[in-house]
Amino acid sequence: MLTEDQVISAIKELYNGRPVPYSKIKKKLKVDGEEVTWILEKLEREGKLRKAEVGGGKSFEPVEGVEKIDLVLAEVRQLREEVRKLQELYSDRKRVSESAFDEIYEKVKDNLGYAHLSAIRIEMGLSKEEFYSKLSKHVEEHYDLIAGGDEGFVRKGSVYGIVRRRSR
Repeated sequence: MLTEDQVISAIKELYNGRPVPYSKIKKKLKVDGEEVTWILEKLEREGKLRKAEVGGGKSFEPVEGVEKIDLVLAEVRQLREEVRKLQELYSDRKRVSESAFDEIYEKVKDNLGYAHLSAIRIEMGLSKEEFYSKLSKHVEEHYDLIAGGDEGFVRKGSVYGIVRRRSR
C-alpha cells in the first residue's frame, strides 16, 4: 500500500526546480497508476502538491519548498561527476602523448636512429613547457640523451637535444 509520505518524498527527490512528470513519479514508486493518481489528486486537494500542465502531460511540484540545500547538493554531485570525467580525460591524454612521442620519433629519426627533440616537439604541436614537463620522464627512461641540438634537457651545463631509442 502506497502512502502519501512516500509519494511526497519521491516528488521531492525528483524535483529539481521544475515540475516532475507523472510518468517519472510512477516509475520511481513502481506501483499501479490508479493508486498513484488517486493519492496525487488527494494531495493536490489538500494543497500539499501543485499540478502543472507541461507539454500536454501532467506534472507535479511540492507546494512547501524543497530545501535549497537539497538543490545545492544535487548541483555539487553533478559538478563532482564532471570533475571526475575531466580527470579521466586528462589521464588518458597523458598516455596518448607518450605513445604519440614514440610514433613521431619513428617518423623523424634518421637512418642511425637519432632524432632531434625540437623536431618531435614541433610535430606533436606542443609548447616547450608542456612537452618537456609531460615527457621528460618517458624520454629519460626509454631513450639515450645525446648532447647537441637547439633545445632539450640541460644536464651539467650541456643541452641534450638529440635522442636515440635504447636497445631492448
